[in-house]
Amino acid sequence: MTAAHPLRSRLNALATGLLFGLLQWGSFFVLQSYLSSTALVWLLASLVWLAGSLWGLTGHFGRLSERTWLALSLGAYVGLGQFARAFPYDLALLPVLLGLLAVMGIYAGRFFRLRPARGPAGAKWLFFLENTGFVAGLLATVFGLFSLGEGWLLAAPAGTTVLCWLTLPLAPPAPAEE
Repeated sequence: MTAAHPLRSRLNALATGLLFGLLQWGSFFVLQSYLSSTALVWLLASLVWLAGSLWGLTGHFGRLSERTWLALSLGAYVGLGQFARAFPYDLALLPVLLGLLAVMGIYAGRFFRLRPARGPAGAKWLFFLENTGFVAGLLATVFGLFSLGEGWLLAAPAGTTVLCWLTLPLAPPAPAEE
């Protein structure tokens, strides 16, 4: 967490975890509803998200800002929903949909790579807050979808992306090697 604005950094970690939960579980519901409700699709989606996260942790993507990655993640999520709804049950689209999921996962990995969690306490707080937000996003996806309808699957991630945008660290973090 950044020392200059610890509350802002903590709020951003919580909001970003919420966003990841909404994106991941919203994507799972869309895939299960419009593509195939098989365990294989869910497992492939989980694997691709994790692979994207690993790539985000280790890959080099130039100097794209965190705001750009937030926009790319939301755009990938919206694209996934649009493609899945436009071509229901078309398994030929699976590689495209999984590619969009990978983009969301890349931002998840980049989030952890770019966050300066100084010292053991900083890392604990970062993981605690992001994970708490993720669980809240998972629950919000389920309860929002079943109580407010399918519109929630777009409204919640869009609103949370704005919250993440507004709480980003004031000094943009960047790894030294990029």
